[in-house]
Amino acid sequence: MNVNQILLELMVVDVDQTIDFYEQVLGFELLLSEQENGSTYWAKMRKGAFTLTFKEEGRLKNELVFLKNQPVGGSVAICLLVDDLEGYHQMVKDTCDMLDHPHITPCGSTQFSMLDNNGYILTFERFQSKNPNVAH
Repeated sequence: MNVNQILLELMVVDVDQTIDFYEQVLGFELLLSEQENGSTYWAKMRKGAFTLTFKEEGRLKNELVFLKNQPVGGSVAICLLVDDLEGYHQMVKDTCDMLDHPHITPCGSTQFSMLDNNGYILTFERFQSKNPNVAH
């Protein structure tokens, strides 16, 4: 059995607001979305090789009943490996809830973290290694 791709699906309060945030603030591209009764309940977005999906909270909790008492956001940290860390920081620092500023980590990477519009932690990270696949 092979795993061909890992696809993160995040539970969000409002999918349309999340699409706007990821497009306008982070430069993601909307690939697909699904609506019912004029309301978007699911979306798939991409930035470079990184893909995320978002599903409306009530719908996801109905599909996966074990999420019933789980809150939106906060319990997941998503790390995005980027080439232009300073550029991303400049792009978001005045419009997002920043958790810290660019700093060197004990493993030698440079990173900063922020909250998205649903409370998920996004960490932007750049490794100094010539091998971008080096794990931390």
